Amino acid sequence: MYLARFLRAGLVLAGLLASHNISAQPAPGQQLKEVQVESSAFTLADPIPAWVDPTPLPEVTKPQPVVIRLMETQSLVGPTPVTYVRRAMAINDAASLTAAGRFSIPFAPEYERVQLHWVRIQRAQELLDRTKTSNIRFLQREQGLENGVYSGYVTASILIDDLRVGDTLDIAYSTYGDNPVFGGKYFGLSAWDQSLPTLHRRVVMNHPVGRPIQWRMVGDRASPALVPNESVQDGMRRLDFNQKDLSEIVGEAQTAPDFFGYRFLQFSEFASWNEVAGWANTLFDAKPAIGEDLRAAVNRIRTLGSDQERVTSALEFVQSQIRYFSVSLGESSHRPAAPDEVLRRRYGDCKDKSFLLVTLLRELEIESSPVLLQIGRREGIDKTLPSPQFFDHAIVRAVVDGQTYFLDPTRLGQHGVLSRMGQAHSGAQVLVVGQGTTDLTTIPAAGGDLVEDAIGERIMLPKLGDEGQLELKRIFTGLSAERIRVVFELSSRDRILRTFGDAMERRYPGARMIGEPTIADDPVNNTLTIGATYKVPKLAAERDGNWLVYFRPDNFIDILTTSSSANRTTPMRIPGYPFHGKYDLEITFPEAVSNFVDPHAQTVENKYFSATVSESFRGNIAKRSMDLTTLRASVEPDNYTAYADDVRAFTKAVGGLVFVSKLAIKSGDPSDQSSFTKRLQGLSEQTIKKATETIDGGKLSGADLADAYCLRGQSYAELDRYDEAIQDTNAGVRLASNAYSPWTCRAEIYFRIGQFDKSIADYSKAIPLGGTTAGTFRGRGVSRLFAGRLDDAVADLTKASELADKETRLYSDIWLVIAYARLGKPAPADLLKRATTELHGEWPRAALGMLAGAMTPDDLIKTVDDKKGDDRQMALAEGYFYIGEHYLAAGDKKAAETYFNKTRELGVIVYTEHIAAGLELARMKGEDAPRAATP
Repeated sequence: MYLARFLRAGLVLAGLLASHNISAQPAPGQQLKEVQVESSAFTLADPIPAWVDPTPLPEVTKPQPVVIRLMETQSLVGPTPVTYVRRAMAINDAASLTAAGRFSIPFAPEYERVQLHWVRIQRAQELLDRTKTSNIRFLQREQGLENGVYSGYVTASILIDDLRVGDTLDIAYSTYGDNPVFGGKYFGLSAWDQSLPTLHRRVVMNHPVGRPIQWRMVGDRASPALVPNESVQDGMRRLDFNQKDLSEIVGEAQTAPDFFGYRFLQFSEFASWNEVAGWANTLFDAKPAIGEDLRAAVNRIRTLGSDQERVTSALEFVQSQIRYFSVSLGESSHRPAAPDEVLRRRYGDCKDKSFLLVTLLRELEIESSPVLLQIGRREGIDKTLPSPQFFDHAIVRAVVDGQTYFLDPTRLGQHGVLSRMGQAHSGAQVLVVGQGTTDLTTIPAAGGDLVEDAIGERIMLPKLGDEGQLELKRIFTGLSAERIRVVFELSSRDRILRTFGDAMERRYPGARMIGEPTIADDPVNNTLTIGATYKVPKLAAERDGNWLVYFRPDNFIDILTTSSSANRTTPMRIPGYPFHGKYDLEITFPEAVSNFVDPHAQTVENKYFSATVSESFRGNIAKRSMDLTTLRASVEPDNYTAYADDVRAFTKAVGGLVFVSKLAIKSGDPSDQSSFTKRLQGLSEQTIKKATETIDGGKLSGADLADAYCLRGQSYAELDRYDEAIQDTNAGVRLASNAYSPWTCRAEIYFRIGQFDKSIADYSKAIPLGGTTAGTFRGRGVSRLFAGRLDDAVADLTKASELADKETRLYSDIWLVIAYARLGKPAPADLLKRATTELHGEWPRAALGMLAGAMTPDDLIKTVDDKKGDDRQMALAEGYFYIGEHYLAAGDKKAAETYFNKTRELGVIVYTEHIAAGLELARMKGEDAPRAATP
């Protein structure tokens, strides 16, 4: 048993990872060398066993290039088990001759022998015997010391000469013996489905009645049940399975490894998983000899202060001091070497290292057991019969302070706290070795809250078109940290520097690293942080007066993929599972840039992944944040189309660029510096102009035309042209009354002009039409708040907070605190907890904290003072309004009026706070609304 697998590598470190294995285990080698075997191990032209029931060859009826006429497997369970195999294959195409003319028979000469009964060619009416004239070579996969594996398996490679189109190649052989490590217990499988059309598939099982053999057809494709012909004669039970005219099975790319795409017929003498665990338990001697060196290691580890430290120390010792090397000959394929022997020679494979670790822990009186699993498979073992058939790897289960941990002694780079160590086998079905085991166990999946790979990029652009600076910070946690830790230990300083420089240069040609990267390793908490700074020429690209900055979340590459065909029949593997990563980007543009995209987010969520993209662009600072978590290992075929649509939606939301419109760039002429409000008004006028051209163009209809009317209506409202705003939004409702967006659009206009009941009615019509977003409930909640329907407002705003993403939830929570204050009731504890968390985090966290009583209005203003330019003006417009609400709740109407006026004076006409401040002032003066409008 050995692990031969690389973990996924991040693109930034691709150059390093390409040259270093991050595990103590090998990758499978491909070198073959010719070997000699005993003459009795492989014999020619022996007659078939007397118990075999020969099957006649069916006539060829299919015109495909290659057709299997007969594929049969007959087995005899006895003191020396025997398996007879016959395959007759018709070759109808010249291109298939090369592949068809080579046949391989794997066997282990140490405990198996092969009789090659015949190699025949049926050519028309002739039957040509090639048994003794074919070229037979015995090849061994010699992986050697450099790869860490030595196996006793040999492949008999048979090259058949003079094979022609139209021939049928008929080969029959029997294999005698089995690995003595299984104690005479029988188990095995026969592949049923083939990758070629098959005229007749037959499997026959013969076993003594006194040795019950279970059977099961295993496969995940829908297919008719297969029932054998069963008979008993002379104390032998015979099961005869037959199927004719099997279509070829075509595999699909990216099929999940847990999916059994090709049926196989499985047999096992093991009656239960308890029996399998009991067999394995005999391999791991409960009381191995403890020599002087092993005792010294135990005594040294025992001096540590806690079981946590002792387990970590024992694991580090086995991982780092015992190199990986496997000699899997005969029983040693599954029986571990004695711990003393492993420690003496300082090498071993997974079972050797696991047994050594278990022995250390048991000597330290820490509960532990060996564990068997199959590498690369999480689920599906429970679909098979109990047997050792699929297990090819061993790890260790340890119980420390009541918590269960699954530890892999073949890994490298693991240190520190057990709960922070990476779990390479998350979600896998495993068998704990021990007499008390009755069933398979599943290793718990890693917690979704643990961020495995987080990237932060900060870009400074002093001048558009000039060189910019990019500061990178990447934090690896868990498995990712362990992988990178080992890579860095194996890499030279020059290679690390070159890799970091090349990685960014591939994204931004001409980018160069400034200084050296910083690497901060915290092995105790299993995090590794990398920092680097780059100078990037022409970081912003100009397009028709607009500017674009491209970005790429490197840690999200190849986490989610789509299939080359949408018509899948098998589950598609999600390559990044399990994964939780984050990407944060902040770009500081020149002061001349002024934009006003408030924080908002788009979430794409299904049962396979959850992804949120948040963005804002206030003043000259643009921010993008992305959070991606994979939830399942594969996608079912029936759900693939919806999954692919969601992947495309997420990719579209990521975008890959930050756009700066030429309208958001102030003139460089000091005499032409208009006020922020005038620039906002100018943008609204530009929007009206563009929307009018689109509407008058006559190319839009239905919902698309309704959206154009809504856009223009909102811009009219921003310019206080309320009659035109109502006319446009009325038109939108008439055009698409079955869609929710025209109703929410008009509801916003009604709110702006103080017609709250109509606003509430429109929001209420939008909800059953699909407008169940946080924004809809927040809009109706605020309208209900101003209408004096406070209990209803609290209900809506609570719902909005529940539905909102992380960014927009802050605004829902702010209005919810205001509603509770207006109602005269204390805010709920969970709301107050959210309000007082990260008070000095991203705006408007401080505003929420102030309204909840965690800071004063003066403290709030100080947090805004750190901002600059238009970003500061926008934050002040919000902050002054919230301070006004604070004083209004406290009964100080004069102070409230002062701050509401401050908000209005700043003139951020697109903000709800600007609108709400006008509504509050109108109400305080006894007015109905800032401006009446014709309904």
